[in-house]
Amino acid sequence: MSNNDKPPPRFKELYKQQQPANRDVRHRRLVHEAQLRRLQREQVFMDKRLRYRLPQESETESEYEFTPSDTKHIINGLKSTRHDERVDTLKNLITKLEQPSEELRRFVLEGSCMELLTKFFSTADADEKLHSLWCLTNIAANEGRLAEKVLPAAPYLLSLVTSDNVELQNQAAWALGNLAAEGEKTRETLHANGVLKPLVDLLGSTTDEAILQTACFAVSNMARKPNSYFDELFDLKLPQLAAKQLTVFKEHQNCVTELAWVFAYLAASSSEKQVDEILATGAVDTLLQSAVEYVKADAPGAPLIPVIRTLGNIAAGTDAQTSSLVGTNGFVGLLVRCIESTSSRAVEKEALWALSCVTASGKADVDAVVDAGVVPDLVRIIEKQNFDIKKEAAFSLLNIAIIGGRAADLPNERLIAEFVEFIKSQDEELVRMGVQYVAIAFEQLPDSKGPDLLRTVVGGIDALENLIAVTTDDDT
Repeated sequence: MSNNDKPPPRFKELYKQQQPANRDVRHRRLVHEAQLRRLQREQVFMDKRLRYRLPQESETESEYEFTPSDTKHIINGLKSTRHDERVDTLKNLITKLEQPSEELRRFVLEGSCMELLTKFFSTADADEKLHSLWCLTNIAANEGRLAEKVLPAAPYLLSLVTSDNVELQNQAAWALGNLAAEGEKTRETLHANGVLKPLVDLLGSTTDEAILQTACFAVSNMARKPNSYFDELFDLKLPQLAAKQLTVFKEHQNCVTELAWVFAYLAASSSEKQVDEILATGAVDTLLQSAVEYVKADAPGAPLIPVIRTLGNIAAGTDAQTSSLVGTNGFVGLLVRCIESTSSRAVEKEALWALSCVTASGKADVDAVVDAGVVPDLVRIIEKQNFDIKKEAAFSLLNIAIIGGRAADLPNERLIAEFVEFIKSQDEELVRMGVQYVAIAFEQLPDSKGPDLLRTVVGGIDALENLIAVTTDDDT
């Protein structure tokens, strides 16, 4: 194959354009990331969060048969003139809303449930307010039609976010976070109600661990794209406020995790200038330090996910931003350690994503990760993992060969058979990656070693010939 005919270095272009004038990095990265990680995100980070009552507080199970007579009982309890009966009914309703039955759904959607709950907003009793808010939080944690019933209460929820009662603050922010996770339309409605500044202010000013975590949850969901107000988060100095709280709460792992999610969503959608603003806060150093200590302790992997995702999103920016990360003490070692570990598939996949962005940056960055000893683990993944993980590792291996010019340093005798399997697959992207690897082997390996390697693979030449035949048929 001549140089004029060879495929372009697609794997670099997928993450970084070579010409800054034509750079459209963010859009391509977001589209690709959405395809790769949609299911994983839903599994590792709940879009919405129910608030469960403690088992000793609950008199009934969440799974139950709820009948029209139960609805009447709830209505009577909420209308009772006795304070203790009203509160007990609210507590009972909280539990039932964790897994609402069809009858209870009808009560929320078509009955007087919302009217009865919102009447408690005007009461002077904080206990009744809290438990009615708790009901709304669990309603908002359900699917669209139920969640939308809570949206008219947004102005009241907002007023409680700025109140002096920390329990009400926390519960109101929780309900708003659930609503923000519902989708673009709901986020835009919340934004129109003015929720952004109070939530960011709460995140930046609270000294309470629970409220900080809830505020981060709500702000993270408001930061999700698509939205029309993303730049306002930077106008409100969210990166600086989150970085300050990261320093204050750096010994509290749950707080660090929630703050890391804030940075993950900010970095995922930000411009080049905004990524520079995030880097200038020093938050990356703090997150790295926390993650390195966490890995050293062999702790469970879930808290690492938002940290690695933040780093990967930044690494998907400009070459200068990627190189800045690579030069940060502990970054390369953290990626290698996460890829070495087989204890968390989700962490491994996030680290591979970040590594593919790093290896797309330039030869110096490729050399840094190769010299750190990552290649053996990439080969292990290619040989033993499922195709979705193999694909992530393959991006980096191809980048190492193309951008780093280090094809000859790879264990090609082991890799050739795996990439031939890519060519045999039904996945268009895998086929393309397999063909590109074979092309690299033919062009870069000395002494006709590439063709010789292909001949060692049973069915290797047939796979290429079949692909050429299919392609020719498609073109005629």
